[in-house]
Amino acid sequence: MRPLPAGGASGTGDRGDIVVGWLARLVGVLALVGVLAFDGISLGVARLGATDQAAAGARAAATALVAGGSNQAAYDAAAQTVLGEQPLLELPVEGFAVGADRSVTVTVRRDVPTLVLGYVPGSERWLSVQASSTHATG
Repeated sequence: MRPLPAGGASGTGDRGDIVVGWLARLVGVLALVGVLAFDGISLGVARLGATDQAAAGARAAATALVAGGSNQAAYDAAAQTVLGEQPLLELPVEGFAVGADRSVTVTVRRDVPTLVLGYVPGSERWLSVQASSTHATG
């Protein structure tokens, strides 16, 4: 009877360690890519949402002005439109302006929820999205 080769029954010496190590690295890289993709998508969605809500708020405010409302009524209409649909948005008072031609500018701000980017030093400027929209009343 012949003895088995030194590496085991297959004679190759491979116990699967290389495959397990490669698979672990692959899973780690895919997890990192997934987290970064989530953060990137979150930033994009927040920017698009803020832009849409600023436009909707400006339209609502312009409609209130055309209906004979005051600047306060226009601000209230913009705030109800913006904040009623997106509670994470902010409509600061300084983000609302009525021009001399009675056009309305609405600027909204939103903090973006992320998984990793919030812990990176210097990323604060990316995590606060601001969008403006102007709507003419006439």
